[in-house]
Amino acid sequence: MDAHAVAAVASTALLQLPAPLDTTVGKVFLALVAFLVVLTVGRVVLSIAWKVALITALAAGVFLFVTTFVV
Repeated sequence: MDAHAVAAVASTALLQLPAPLDTTVGKVFLALVAFLVVLTVGRVVLSIAWKVALITALAAGVFLFVTTFVV
């Protein structure tokens, strides 16, 4: 048996095995990983949003101060 035939038999045998994510535990694991990705992305987005909101509030306060007392 040459290497090509061994590779063909091995790949056929691997394709006949059930995929790890097709089981119930695999689907739960995949759902948890997706949930963690959403939490991580949300955390990054919220940290940026807080900074933008703070800068906007400060800019509005400065604008209010300048238009009320300086001009």
